[in-house]
Amino acid sequence: MDRRRIAVVAAGLVLIGGTIVVLRGSGLTGPAVTTTPVPPPPTSLTQFAGQGVVLPSSTEKPQAPERLVVQAGPQRLQLRWTGESAGFEVRWGKGDDLGHTVLVAQPVAQLDGLDDGVEYRVEVRSVDSFGRRSAAATGSGTPATDTSSDAKYALLDRFDQPDAPDPTRWRLATRENCARATPGQGDDARRLVISSNCAAAPVTLRSRTPFALADSDELARFVVETDAPGVDGELFLDLVPGPVSVVSTAPVEQAADRAVDAAGLPPGTVRARIASSAGNTTAQVLVAPGTPRIAPTGEQPHPVPAARLGISQRWEVVLRRDGVRVLRDGALVAKGEVAPQWTEATALIGIVGPSGERVHVDLIGFAGKASTTPPLVPSPPVRVDVGGSPSPTTPNPKLVPDVLGGRLRMSIVHTDGSGIAPQFNALVGGSVTVPLRPAVPDTAWRSESGYPVVADLPPEALALVGSDDHLTVSVLTPSPMRIQLTHVDLELTPKPGARTVAPPSTATDALNGVELDLARVNGKVLDASGQPVPDGKPLQPGRLVLDVVLDGLEGRRTTARLPGLAGFTIRLDGEEVAGVPTTTDGPAVAGQWRLALNTSGLSAGPHMIEIKAFSTESTTRPSSAFVSFFVAG
Repeated sequence: MDRRRIAVVAAGLVLIGGTIVVLRGSGLTGPAVTTTPVPPPPTSLTQFAGQGVVLPSSTEKPQAPERLVVQAGPQRLQLRWTGESAGFEVRWGKGDDLGHTVLVAQPVAQLDGLDDGVEYRVEVRSVDSFGRRSAAATGSGTPATDTSSDAKYALLDRFDQPDAPDPTRWRLATRENCARATPGQGDDARRLVISSNCAAAPVTLRSRTPFALADSDELARFVVETDAPGVDGELFLDLVPGPVSVVSTAPVEQAADRAVDAAGLPPGTVRARIASSAGNTTAQVLVAPGTPRIAPTGEQPHPVPAARLGISQRWEVVLRRDGVRVLRDGALVAKGEVAPQWTEATALIGIVGPSGERVHVDLIGFAGKASTTPPLVPSPPVRVDVGGSPSPTTPNPKLVPDVLGGRLRMSIVHTDGSGIAPQFNALVGGSVTVPLRPAVPDTAWRSESGYPVVADLPPEALALVGSDDHLTVSVLTPSPMRIQLTHVDLELTPKPGARTVAPPSTATDALNGVELDLARVNGKVLDASGQPVPDGKPLQPGRLVLDVVLDGLEGRRTTARLPGLAGFTIRLDGEEVAGVPTTTDGPAVAGQWRLALNTSGLSAGPHMIEIKAFSTESTTRPSSAFVSFFVAG
């Protein structure tokens, strides 16, 4: 029998060519297939010790946190304290009602979605491995939005409106279905949430308002308050003298005291790159190769403090006649001996991070010369392909009304190593061919890098087809070439006096929720004296020590918040031999424990230990780690 021709039928599903199809009314006969519901994981554990097992114990409460500092900001409070502990419990509320609680593993927390002008009281307690709470460190703060300097901004957006982001001001450029920009809800209220489902795919928030320079020593200032780049990501603040939606570069050396050439940036671009990884955060100024340098200033940048999850920072790119400076919360962290040769640019906020990332933006501001935001005309869906054939001509095409034309932006990713950009054309609306030109003249043509292009579309090219009234675009290559088209965006130009209509409503739900994962489980087998066992060395029968660690910071990428830890169980070769609850005064957060296990009755050879942690919250999945060892014969 040819197994490749078998269709798999199970529980009403057919798997054909990698696609699952649901069978409805298929006429299949035979008894109905029933499934046994899987019980939810336990949210509490009972202490249990098998024969010869010695469980960990502790009776001392942890030390209370010290030097609690409460810093007020717009609709938020930032808390910082000192103290060594496996975790911390933060409680807050108005007056005596401390109805909000969060568990964290880092000595810092940010409370968002608060009311300005209202005093909040906070308590922070250390939490040990068994859930014991310390005495509370207490403080209070009153959130407030400082508007005293608002007048100096040509553009200022705090994203506190219920329909943020304002489509007349901002466009999100992303690969299809990879990211979404939505208004924050609940604890994230009154801020912008950018959620992503695609790892390492750049997401860009583009300003529709031009970034313009003033005629003064300080030419302009680009300000962003955000919790990006997090602990494992990148944040880009780009100023590009051309109509782009996204730019990319090759890897570069790290230097904070000078501008660094970055191949792939369009000429004239000034990029501030902030990157965080492995506990380190760096900042630098990047420019296109060949950018003229000016005399450097004597200022020396400060090291960037390591980023903390969920903590907003204020990043500023300051353009002056004597150079570019990057500030973090007012401190100089990078500089570049360059000055812009343009007077107007496109401002981009770019984010790269892990899949499932949620980035919050609290404020974006431009200080410089005021500029006009172009009127917004809702654009139709655009379907793009490469080298497509002309669509059949429609006798009476449905043209977009009341527009002078449009501008199409996109990025071309390719593998051509010639270094010479070919001339691309685009067949638009099935009948009109227009040239695609570089968004910024003389942009380098680099393989594996995005090449931003634009096309000006006449009104007759805007012919819509299909039930969804979409515009077709086929990119024509001069020779066989593998290219990928990304970050496609169409902007329309209305006729003078034409009445613009409100853009269609967009989704208000983020692509991903705040899913709380237990602290990462790790285990290590030690000998009877508590010393590490060299790899491959068998243990003598009798007793081993198991070191169990739940690390609340390791591997955490998207949120600092952790669910409560109910405890963990130990299975030896599939048999449960220990249960350790961790809820003495309430759920633990993370911790370290040592148990002694009896190995005298085990056979010679390999054996397996499973450590399985459970949460006090039924919606949180258990987390496991497996540790193997050998018993000598």
